[in-house]
Amino acid sequence: MKKILITGGAGFVGSSLAIGLKKKYPHYSICCLDNLKRRGAELNLPRLAELGIQFIHGDIRNREDLDSLSGFTTIIEASAEPSVLAGLNTLPDYLINTNLLGAINCLYLAAKEKADFLFISTSRVYPIAAIDRLSYAEMDTRFALSASQDLQGASQKGISESFPLEGSRSLYGATKLSAEILIREFNQFYNVRTVINRCG
Repeated sequence: MKKILITGGAGFVGSSLAIGLKKKYPHYSICCLDNLKRRGAELNLPRLAELGIQFIHGDIRNREDLDSLSGFTTIIEASAEPSVLAGLNTLPDYLINTNLLGAINCLYLAAKEKADFLFISTSRVYPIAAIDRLSYAEMDTRFALSASQDLQGASQKGISESFPLEGSRSLYGATKLSAEILIREFNQFYNVRTVINRCG
């Protein structure tokens, strides 16, 4: 039976995934772990409980909060400090410790449990200067990428994984990209089955 741990599970993305999965696969066991730091996350707890989704108050920055967990077949790492402005006017410690160190702690758990690992990354991994070079067409209701682009990996369909990564992207984007690199290493050297989703 699938037993899924969703980190950041009381946040917008994590709780939406938990609820969507439980409705589609009611026989799955789903557990959400969250530190409830972001204001409003606690409002999702009754919604999770209504569907029988277990909640654990914990923090991925603390390895000890993850060490006692076991039996999970899948880990969805959806926790993050998601602000692109995080760390610009203050020290970036919380950002780095959550988005990078926390992801590493979750990878250790996946390796220990031999669990599949799905990482919710971000489109912010792409460099700002490269994105600024893209050409857009104004439509009736939105701006759309033009058919002709001078950068590999960009088209009317959007931005693909082959888009250039050289350049700065924000501290948030840098922590997520750094985590992506380590996830690939855990995949290669610890045989953790991994998926990276650069949603945005």
